[in-house]
Amino acid sequence: MELFVSTFVNKIDKKGRVSLPSIFRSALPKNHSNEIILLKSLRKKTIEGLSVLRVNEIASRINNLDFFSDEHDDFTTSIFSEMIPTNLDKEGRFLLPENLKSFASIKDEIAFIGQGYFFQIVNPKTALELQQKSRDRLNLNKKTLSRILSGKDE
Repeated sequence: MELFVSTFVNKIDKKGRVSLPSIFRSALPKNHSNEIILLKSLRKKTIEGLSVLRVNEIASRINNLDFFSDEHDDFTTSIFSEMIPTNLDKEGRFLLPENLKSFASIKDEIAFIGQGYFFQIVNPKTALELQQKSRDRLNLNKKTLSRILSGKDE
């Protein structure tokens, strides 16, 4: 599976469509190359974009929870009931629903933030704030990539 990397800012056109960056399009699975799933983040006022394969992975993990538990119900209701499947047109554009734009305080421009196996959609100002907060937290907690990769940070 390819990864969603980098940050891009794109304008929303008059019809409410936005172009998915080409590097993100190339990260989509080949047999689902024009499909993305959008949903409200559970942690921030952002929109998360996922491939169909990533959604299947999440479903599999949720399926491992006790079917009769509140945790299972909370995840299935909060995630699956709010997912919005969308297709890219031949130019790589998709329609960003009004309820998601409102949730993430998006007006006429959006930032795509690569997150590896998924991406975030936010307003450009929020993108800068999120990136700075993440970097500050890592520095404050003295987290380094080499420590995480070596397993010494667990």
